[in-house]
Amino acid sequence: MKIKAIIISLGVLPFMAGCSGDDLEQYAQRADNADEIGFMPKAETVTRATYSQTNPHPATMGVFGFHDLSEAAMNNPDNKIFFNKKVSYIDDIWAYSPTKYWPEYSSYNSFDFLGYMPYSSTADFRFLAGSYILSFGVTLDADKSLLKGEDLPLICNVPHHKDAPGEIVDFQMDQTMAGFQLKFKLGTKMSNVREFEITKVEISGNIPYKGDISRTYRYTNNAWTQGNIVWSNVDFKSMTLNIENDGKSLSLKDDKFYEWGSPFYAIPVAEFTPTINVTYNVRVAGNNTTITRKNVTNSIVFNKNNFANLKNRGLAPGKLSPLEIAIVPDHLYILADDDQYIGYLVIQ
Repeated sequence: MKIKAIIISLGVLPFMAGCSGDDLEQYAQRADNADEIGFMPKAETVTRATYSQTNPHPATMGVFGFHDLSEAAMNNPDNKIFFNKKVSYIDDIWAYSPTKYWPEYSSYNSFDFLGYMPYSSTADFRFLAGSYILSFGVTLDADKSLLKGEDLPLICNVPHHKDAPGEIVDFQMDQTMAGFQLKFKLGTKMSNVREFEITKVEISGNIPYKGDISRTYRYTNNAWTQGNIVWSNVDFKSMTLNIENDGKSLSLKDDKFYEWGSPFYAIPVAEFTPTINVTYNVRVAGNNTTITRKNVTNSIVFNKNNFANLKNRGLAPGKLSPLEIAIVPDHLYILADDDQYIGYLVIQ
C-alpha cells in the first residue's frame, strides 16, 4: 500500500522544563588538605544521562577565579587565581596542577569563581558593556551530537562568590542543550484491529554539532545574576542517527505511552529541523504471526512550520521534553508535554 505524508500544524502551547533545581548530584572532591582550593561541580540530574559521581561526564572542567574582581582587575595578573584552568576528574577526585592554597590569599576577603564543562583551551572571560561574559567553544562527536546525554556541555548557573578564603568552591552547572524523550502509544480504536511493532527510529537531516556557548553575568547589590545561555557560530553536518532502544523492538497493543531509548539532545537553534523516521511492522490484533505490513517507514519533519509552538517559543537549553507519538487509525501524530508540539502525519 502506498503511504502519503501530509502535515497539518496545530495550536501553540508552552515548552515546559522537565528539571528541578533541587535535583542535584555531587561529585567526589579531594579532602586530604583543607587548605587546598578545590572544586565540586553539581549538575541537574533530570537533564543528564549516565551522569553520576562514579561516572562523571564531562570529565574535565575549565575554571576562572579572581580575588577582588572588578572591571579594572580583569586584566591584572595579581587578581587572577585561575584563568581557564583545566581541572580533571582523576581517581575519584577533581584535580589540577600546580595546586593552589587558600593561605596564599589570606589577605583578601572577596573571591569569585566561574566554571564550565568540558574544558576548552580557547575559553574566555571578559568584561563588556557592564557585564562579565564567559564563553567557550564545543565540537561534539558525531555519535554524541544528538543522541546521548553524556559529555554534553555545561556552564555554571552563577559565579561562586566567597567573602573569605577557605572551603570548597562548588558550581551548579546548567545544561546547554535541549533534550527530548521519544514515547509511543497505540490509539484505542487502532488496538482493536492492529498491533504495531516499532523496530527502528532515526533522526536525519542537517544536525548541529559545533558552536560557541556564552553567558553574561552581572554583580549588583552584592549578588550575582545570570543571563540566558546563547549558542553562536553553529555548524551543521548531514547525518542520519539511529536512536537505539537497547537492541529491542517495541510492541504497541494499547493506548499507554512507552519510552523508546534514552533522551536525545540537540543544540537549541532554530535551524534544528530534523526528520523523525519511524519504521514498524503491523500485525492483526491478537495474532502475532499475521503481519499485514512489514518494515514500513513514516516520517515527520520537526520544524516550526509543522509545530506552531516552535515558531513562537523555539527551543531552549536545559529543557527535557517528551516527544509523544501516537498511532491512530487515520494519523500518526506527535505530541509533547501538555500537547506542546503537535503535528499530524496523515497516512492513507
